[in-house]
Amino acid sequence: MFPRQTNFELPEDCIFNFSPHPMWIYDADTLRFLKVNHEAVRQYGYSEKEFLSITLEDIRPKEDIHALSNAIKNIHQRDEGYFKKRLVRHKKKDGTVFPVHLKSNLIPDKDRTLELVIAMDITELKESEDLLILSNNRLNRAQRIAKLGYWRRNLNSDLSEWSDETFRIYGYEPHSFTPTLKNVINVFHPEDRHLLTDDLLDHLEPGKLKSFEHRILTANGSIRWVQQEIQLILNDIGGTSHIEGTIMDITERKEYEQKLKESNERFSLAMLASNQKIWDLDHGNNTILHSKIICDGQEQIVKEPFTKDSSWLGKIHPDDIDRVWDSFFQQLENREMSHGKLEYRLRLENGTIRYVTDTYYVQRGAQGEPIRTIGSMTDVTVTRKQLEKIKAHNTVLRDIAWLQSHAIRSPLTRIMALTNLYRSKGEEIMSFDRTIQLIDKAVAEIDDQLHQIIKITNTDNNNEQGNIAS
Repeated sequence: MFPRQTNFELPEDCIFNFSPHPMWIYDADTLRFLKVNHEAVRQYGYSEKEFLSITLEDIRPKEDIHALSNAIKNIHQRDEGYFKKRLVRHKKKDGTVFPVHLKSNLIPDKDRTLELVIAMDITELKESEDLLILSNNRLNRAQRIAKLGYWRRNLNSDLSEWSDETFRIYGYEPHSFTPTLKNVINVFHPEDRHLLTDDLLDHLEPGKLKSFEHRILTANGSIRWVQQEIQLILNDIGGTSHIEGTIMDITERKEYEQKLKESNERFSLAMLASNQKIWDLDHGNNTILHSKIICDGQEQIVKEPFTKDSSWLGKIHPDDIDRVWDSFFQQLENREMSHGKLEYRLRLENGTIRYVTDTYYVQRGAQGEPIRTIGSMTDVTVTRKQLEKIKAHNTVLRDIAWLQSHAIRSPLTRIMALTNLYRSKGEEIMSFDRTIQLIDKAVAEIDDQLHQIIKITNTDNNNEQGNIAS
């Protein structure tokens, strides 16, 4: 079966027995092993005698017997000397199932169909492939979740290599778009194409990432925002090799930033247009945003640290600042409190005093901690003065009412009594002259009190005119 070799060739039995891979010869008609090498004995756990007493079916899992039968049926269709390669599963004597890569070749024999088989255990290779597939799947899922793609282009090539997520970001299927430089330029937004038409090497340094944001046109014509991180890679001799980078879909973030910008602009305009002073306190950064009068009389939005000596709190009257500061933080400590109110005085640069009422809303976190406080300060000076005027008027009215009910009522009562007495009794009790004398005295008292009322009224009017003038 094995012809004799020359002196310069190893005997075939030596090659067979000392092969690093299991080898055997079997009868394709009976599936019985006819010859096995040492490595087959070592790896499969059967002795040589045991091997020669079993068949191929004994080293295959039961569920794979059908596949073995199909392979044997087709064995006669192969030419002699042709090596057949296939991946199958084998089973050791102890029942362990492992993957093998088979190479087989028909051996010429006039009476039987014999086949030489080399079986290579690929367990480690299969595990490595499985780990690589698992790693790639995880990477692809991570890229899809993060909307992050990868690309690469050799500097001497016009064609880029794109990951699946890169195609997905641009809205294409891998087979429907060829990422040549011309095609990539065309899917950049027209206003951002200069980023590719400029010489990239002028903006890149080996080993340093270059980051920029731009817009792209997707397959359906929609506009997306992306962030690119690219770097220049050198070859082994220090020359430029290729550029590679990542691309991330940041459309949602850019839309949020735009909405936030518009919201802040509306808030700023509201602060400038409102008669009320609106303020926004960020507790995390301890900064306050508010409007401020600048030198030309116009208002501008100011952002500064929230401290007692800030321009915002610096206007509070010195006699009120500690009370306001302590009261505000005491209210913040109450985790159930969402709305608050403070009243205090402002002392302006020209020395005038203004009365204000501050109402605010506190936004809190999951644990009740203050995150943001938005307030509105209203100037209530005019209202306060009106209340003071009303209070003063009420005092005047009380004084006049007292004069009417006491100082004037008393002499008026005497006059009424004297006239009634004179009508009923005549001069029997009091002479006419004496009656007139007493009436004149009472009238003089009434006149004096009326002058007093006029004086009080004039004083109140003068005070009111003075307040208006001020």
